[in-house]
Amino acid sequence: MITEVAGAGIIRDDVQQAIERELNYRLGDGDAPGSLSRWQKELVLLVLHTVKANACLSQLHARAAVKAGATLAQVLQVIQYVELTGMVKWVMVGHDALTAAEGEVPESQRVDATKDAWDGQDQRFQDIQQYLQRDGHGEISAQWRKLAEVAPAILDGYITMRENFVKPDPLGAVPKKLMELAIIAADVIQSHPWGAVRHTQRYIADGGTVPELVEAVSLAMIEDGVQCYKACGLDVIEAAESARWRARTGC
Repeated sequence: MITEVAGAGIIRDDVQQAIERELNYRLGDGDAPGSLSRWQKELVLLVLHTVKANACLSQLHARAAVKAGATLAQVLQVIQYVELTGMVKWVMVGHDALTAAEGEVPESQRVDATKDAWDGQDQRFQDIQQYLQRDGHGEISAQWRKLAEVAPAILDGYITMRENFVKPDPLGAVPKKLMELAIIAADVIQSHPWGAVRHTQRYIADGGTVPELVEAVSLAMIEDGVQCYKACGLDVIEAAESARWRARTGC
């Protein structure tokens, strides 16, 4: 029984019973798995850990869902939710979780997104590549290539939004440098080093300074605590220092 002392307030009895039943089920006690089937539970757990950007558990539950009877299309569909909470989570976690699930099914059962294709899709993908290259990305990442294969409309929708607030040319109201700094701080507060470091490298290339990044990291720490520094902020500062050193030395 979870008491009110735990800090969660008064928890309903039916919720307490569901928690107890699930724990007993996982420990091998009792024979009542509950209202949800195992594959349904695995999909819910997959969403939880993908949103939390836990790569190890996301891959584990993606594989477990398929082994328990979920289809690859079902795994993909629940992972796609993560894009609504930040595309960087797909890049960091969702892509690898889907890849892990694909390893559990034969090639013939892989997701086929051709039915979702539209006229001009190939040209749109080329436009996306050119936009990202202008913004300093270089080649489009493997994670976004995968999204273009399995869920092209999601990549198109995300880039459509991104094009309107992350532009290679300075914006009118907010300079691009400041927009980049805000994105870096947002990634730090969410403990997303993959995106934070990439934006940091572009920020330095655009003339940003290490002291500016230190202040942005400190703002994130004030709002979210020291753990975001340990998880991501330090990576940002070190990436900035490294980029500045390469710029000065030409190495």
